This record gives sequence, structure tokens and C-alpha cells, in this order.
Amino acid sequence: MKNALILLAGGTGKRLNSKTPKQFLKIGNSNIIEYFLYNLDPKLFDIIVIAINEQYKKKYLNSLKSKFHNHNIKFSKSGKTRQISSKNSLVFLKKFNPKKVLIHDSARPLVSNKMIKKILKLLDTNDSAIPFIESQDYMISKNNNDLSNDRIFNIQTPQGFKYKKILKAHLLNKTTNARDDSSILEKNKTKIKMFKGERYNIKITKKDDLIFFRKIQCKIFRHGIGYDIHKINFASKKKLILCGLKINHKSLVGHSDADVGYHAICDSILGSLSLKDIGFYFNNKNLKWKNANSAIFMEFCRKKLQEKNFKIVNLDINFICESPNINKLSYLMKTNISKILKIPNKIISIKATTNEKVGLIGSGKAIAAESIVQIVNE
Repeated sequence: MKNALILLAGGTGKRLNSKTPKQFLKIGNSNIIEYFLYNLDPKLFDIIVIAINEQYKKKYLNSLKSKFHNHNIKFSKSGKTRQISSKNSLVFLKKFNPKKVLIHDSARPLVSNKMIKKILKLLDTNDSAIPFIESQDYMISKNNNDLSNDRIFNIQTPQGFKYKKILKAHLLNKTTNARDDSSILEKNKTKIKMFKGERYNIKITKKDDLIFFRKIQCKIFRHGIGYDIHKINFASKKKLILCGLKINHKSLVGHSDADVGYHAICDSILGSLSLKDIGFYFNNKNLKWKNANSAIFMEFCRKKLQEKNFKIVNLDINFICESPNINKLSYLMKTNISKILKIPNKIISIKATTNEKVGLIGSGKAIAAESIVQIVNE
């Protein structure tokens, strides 16, 4: 195993004066830890260990593993101090034996993947990699002493270490309330590698920090494309179904109701969430989905968006067919889509084009639909 991340989440957040610890405060539909994990590249770490007490885990993170199945999440026992939580997590990782470990405060949800990659790269040639930012303000001490000529560093997390080095330092350390892990390594006479961090990698400690975070929080936009095509069933007496609308037209050949509109939308949503296509979840060899209403598939995709804490910003659907006349039906189609996905009509576009008499579609033997969706984290 190469890379591990320890996320410290045992604090009570007393300085925020909140009944809910800061790491579990809601930002939209997700708490601060979930917000961090949604934006974290799952390829960066082989394992993520969250230091937390059992009470908080059950109350706030009970469904975390199912929500973030693309991350290998484990839990370790938090302690009375930050240092004890770090030590417990490092000892927990012994059986996984990572080469590098990053230790991060859960109250810093805005750290970028770019900075995390930089830390991991620095650990190729250093025992540690500690981010800092310099104070830009004029500073004085409580005794009114001028500190402006001194270089004042604000140390940030995540702090990166060669795993065996930081584990040894914690095991040898006799104190129990060190402010961070780099100071423990320094006591063990190991050289500390410092590098410039990110100014917006703020730590949420007081109410002002939370207000500031909500103002600058990163919005993650993602996109997905879906496409579906079905032949027209000229022998069938069933009606055509497009976007849940029954139309006086020959139906399409398909295992379910062959609603190419809904199927294309589903694939675009699943794609935007980096999930597999509609056939993976609703296999056309499964009799359960024989003649199924594709609204079931749309509802499934809506729930996936909700689970991942994303919402649709724009949905663009294009039908390719010789008939029927989609423009006359688009308003009713939009209404169906709006109801099932719980999004406003105004962010849905439905267009149509012919295939200029070319191929199966052009000869009136098939209908296709394509969908492009834009989503954003809530």
C-alpha cells in the first residue's frame, strides 16, 4: 500500500459554540466531512482512516461508506486530544503498512487535490511535507511588541509524512497534547520540509470562519452525456412512449417500455456521477424489467443524485427522428421530466432534428435521443 489519509474528526468544536461539532455541520445536503470527500480525488489514497468516537460515527457518519464506496474508508478511535487521535490512527494503519501518510483536520474542507498531490510528490524525497502561509497583516503581541519584522507562519494541514517516521515519532513522544504532528516529528530530530500552502485552505474554528467558508466554498460542476436508439415496432399495437408521454405513433422495440428519451437522460445523469450505464443497473435480460415503466429508472437516477449531494443545473435533450413532431409534444415531456426529477421546467430543453433520410432513422425505422446534463454539488 502506498498512500493513506488520516482525517481527524473527534473534536467537539467548542469555540464554534454549536451543539453540533463543526465537522458535522450541514453545507447544503452534506456535512463538512462529506463535502471534503466529495471533492477528493479517489485515486489519491489507498485507504482513508477517520478518527472518530463511536457516538459521533453512529449519529453523523452512519451511511458514509455506502455514499463513498469509491473511497476505502475505515474508522479508528479518537482520543481526548488531537495528538492521541493521530497516534491511534497511525497504530491502526500498521496492518496496512502504507509508505506515505497525510494527516488532515476535518475542519479544513477546502484543500485542493492539487496541493495533496504536491505533498505526495514531496514525500518522494523528504520525510515530511508541511504547508504554511505567511501572515500578510501588521502584527503585535499582547504586550504591544512589534512583530512585523518577524516571519509569522500559519501552519496548515494536511501534513504529509513518511509513515514509519511519523509512527516512530509518536511512539517515542511522551507528551499528549502537541498542537500538530510536525512538532512531534521535529522533537525526534527529523528535518521538516516546509512549502507554501493555500490561502483558501481555511480552518473552520469560529462562526466567522463558517460564514466565510459558505461564501467561498467551491462549486463542483460535472457533465454527462447519454444516447439511446430503438427500432420502430410496426407490428405492435402499443403506443409510442417518449419521456413518459404516450403518443399516437408506432411503438419502439425494447425490453422495457423502450423510452429512448428517459433512457438517454438516465445515462447522462449516471455518467455525470461517474457511475455505470443504465444497462448495468437494469439489465435487459432480467425479466423483472420486462415492459417496465422507465420512470422507475429516472427515479433511481434522481436518488443517486441526492445520495451524491448533486443537483441538476441544466438538462438538454435532443430527439433524432422523422416522426412524431417533437416540438408539439415538448412541453408535456418537460412537465413529466420536471415532476420525476424534481427540477424546474425552465432548466430543461427539448429539441429535435431529422436524419435527412439517411440510415434507419432517416428511413423512419428508428428513433434516437441524446441527453447532456450539467450538475453541481449542493
